[in-house]
Amino acid sequence: MLEKHRNGYRPTAFAIEPIPAGAVQDKSITDPDVVAGALSRALSRSRAKTKHIVMAVPTGATVSRVLNIQNPGNQFELEEQVRMESDQYIPFPIDEVSLDFEPLQNTAEPITKKKKQGEDTYLSVIMAATRSTNVEARVAVAEAAGLTVDVMDVESFAAQNAYTEIIAPTLTAEDRAQPVAMLDIGANTTTINVFNGENIIYSKEHPFGGKLLTNEIAAYYGLSFDEAEEKKRNDTLPDDYHRKVLQPFIDNMAMQIERFIQYFYAETNAGAIGLILLGGGTANTPGAIERINNETGIRTRTANPFVAIGQGSRISAELLANYGSSMLIACGLALRSFDQ
Repeated sequence: MLEKHRNGYRPTAFAIEPIPAGAVQDKSITDPDVVAGALSRALSRSRAKTKHIVMAVPTGATVSRVLNIQNPGNQFELEEQVRMESDQYIPFPIDEVSLDFEPLQNTAEPITKKKKQGEDTYLSVIMAATRSTNVEARVAVAEAAGLTVDVMDVESFAAQNAYTEIIAPTLTAEDRAQPVAMLDIGANTTTINVFNGENIIYSKEHPFGGKLLTNEIAAYYGLSFDEAEEKKRNDTLPDDYHRKVLQPFIDNMAMQIERFIQYFYAETNAGAIGLILLGGGTANTPGAIERINNETGIRTRTANPFVAIGQGSRISAELLANYGSSMLIACGLALRSFDQ
C-alpha cells in the first residue's frame, strides 16, 4: 500500500509471499485455491487494513491500441463506437472480451460539440481488451481471499505508472535525453518497456526469468525446486555456487538483455537507448548490473521505485532495498488508488 506524503508517496504496507511451483503457469492461474491462500497470507503479513485491491492482467494477454473516434457523440455512443472499432484488432470473439478505454485528451467541452457546423471532430482513446476469463480468474482468486477488486489494470500500464510517477522524476536530464529501457525480470518472463519521455514506445515479453536460475541450482546440487528456491532466497548454498552456477546465469542474463535490446532496434527507429533500468527479483544480484552494462555498452542501474521515497514506520528499509525492484508492477497498481 502507498500513501501520499508531502510531495510524493511512501509505502505503508509491504509483503512478499512465495507461490508454490505450478500454481501459476505462464501468468495463467492454474491453482486458484493455492494463489488465494498466498494472497491472504501476504495481506495478513503486511498488516494492511484494506479489503479493496487493484490487480492486473498480463500485457501478453492483452490487446491495446490508440483509436481515433470520429464524431464520438454521447457516452453511450462513444462506447459503441470504441467497441466496433476495436473488433478489427481483437483476435478472438468480441463477446468473450473484457474491454475498456480512456480518452487521451482532456477537454472542457462536451465530446458531442463540434468546432464548426458540419466539421468532424475526433477523440483519441486508448483501448485495452483481454479475454474475460483472464479477468474472471483474478477476480475469483481475490474474492476467495476475502478481497474486492476495484480496478483491473494491464501490467504494462502499471509499469508505466510506476515509471512516470516515481522513477522518472529521479532521473537526470541526461538520463531522459534518450529512450530509457525498463526491464522487469519475473519468474518465467522478462518484460521490456522502452520510454520516450513519459510514454511507452515499445513493450514486449520474452521467455526468460529467475526460475531458470532455481532450476539450474536444483540440477547442479541435486535438490528439489522448492529446496533450491529456499536456499537461493536464504543464501545458504555451497561456497562454489557463485562461480559454478550464479556467474554463468548472470552471463546468460546479460546476453539475453542485449538480445532484447537488439529486437527493439530491429523493430523500431526510435533511437539509441541511453539507460537500462533493471527490475525484478534478480536486479540486486551482485555483479549483474556491471555485467549487463559491459555486455550492452549502456548505462545500467536498478529500478527500485522505493529508493527515492520515504518508508512507513512499520516497513524495514532492508526489505525495501532487497525486494523493491521486484515491486514495479505492484507499485504502479498501488498508485491507482489515487485516481479516484
